[in-house]
Amino acid sequence: MREKPRDLTGPFENPVRRWVRLREKARLFCELPPPQRVPVAKPARRSIIKDVEGVPKVSPKALELRLEFLLGDNAIMQQLSEPLVPGTSPRDAEMVCWERQMRDLRRIYRAQYLQKLAEVTEIERQKELELRRRVIEERQRRKQAHLQRIGEDMKRRAILADRKAIEYKVTEAIEMTRRSKVKRQKLFWLRRIEKLSPLIVTQENVDKALPNNVSERPSAEQSKSQVLLSRNVSVPLLLRQLGGAKGKPQQKKYRIPRVDNVQRDLLESSYDILPEDEPRFEPVPPNHPTARERAHQLYGVFSPAEKQQLLDQKIQMLDEAIRTQDSAWKADANIIRLKEALSVIKTASNEPSTEKRLKEHARESRGKDPERLDINVKKSVLDGD
Repeated sequence: MREKPRDLTGPFENPVRRWVRLREKARLFCELPPPQRVPVAKPARRSIIKDVEGVPKVSPKALELRLEFLLGDNAIMQQLSEPLVPGTSPRDAEMVCWERQMRDLRRIYRAQYLQKLAEVTEIERQKELELRRRVIEERQRRKQAHLQRIGEDMKRRAILADRKAIEYKVTEAIEMTRRSKVKRQKLFWLRRIEKLSPLIVTQENVDKALPNNVSERPSAEQSKSQVLLSRNVSVPLLLRQLGGAKGKPQQKKYRIPRVDNVQRDLLESSYDILPEDEPRFEPVPPNHPTARERAHQLYGVFSPAEKQQLLDQKIQMLDEAIRTQDSAWKADANIIRLKEALSVIKTASNEPSTEKRLKEHARESRGKDPERLDINVKKSVLDGD
């Protein structure tokens, strides 16, 4: 089929015919199978180094003192002064003490190794976190620079398009002025021709304009019809009208004058950073507490009930401030925005209690659990897992 199958079969093609058509097409194309899609594994996300587990919480100084004792002469004196148990020889008593000392020595070495490993791991972990933070900051900086370049290019294109539109309007206005001037000149010329029409000698007014008796013909100044009264003939105009002119008369070259476009200047200056675009407040010094820390200092000692009561009072005060306005559209936008933010905080603070109440209601609706139910299973079911 040279044509597209959909043009002949329509959007709802028979699946059996489609399968047969595809098999026939595969056979005609040397039974070449379709290209297989090779799965590509996603790159594994690099995990941060985890802390070392099972590190003994023993003072390194105590380990050093114990190691110095076991490696010194006092350990030999401890072996020699080991008490004898009835039924054992001195060699066996010293061997038991020596084995206990060797076991303590291995424990000390292992504890020191784990402590040093934990210290080195923590240092490397901090380095890796710092490196990842720098990489993220560099990516964000590059992204912001790219977005800034795109924004500057869009601004430049917008200014260029606006300038072209303004220049087009100005040129159109100037061209319209020129056309209007030409039209006025043509209309004035037609009006002049209309006024001069009685002075033109035609077959109808030849007897009236030119008398038959030459002797009785008055002079040009005394002619009643005023025909051929003015002999000041424009030769170039006459030649152009008769088709004898070799060229057009010299005309002035009109150019688009440079005009001061106030709207374009304001539009271009709006993309600059002006004094009113600077930050409204001074930057916070490094040692100055943040808003969150200041709030913790002021309201950290409040209980949850007192915090909820203070939040309700603030919302009630804002509602009263909004209600005192003449109408809703005259209310201060900052007050409305603050009220909405406090309402969201109130809803978020009431969410745990609401969730707990819903879980209790769901637990009551399920009924009592069986007695032989596993404790872990019961706990997971109660938690909603």
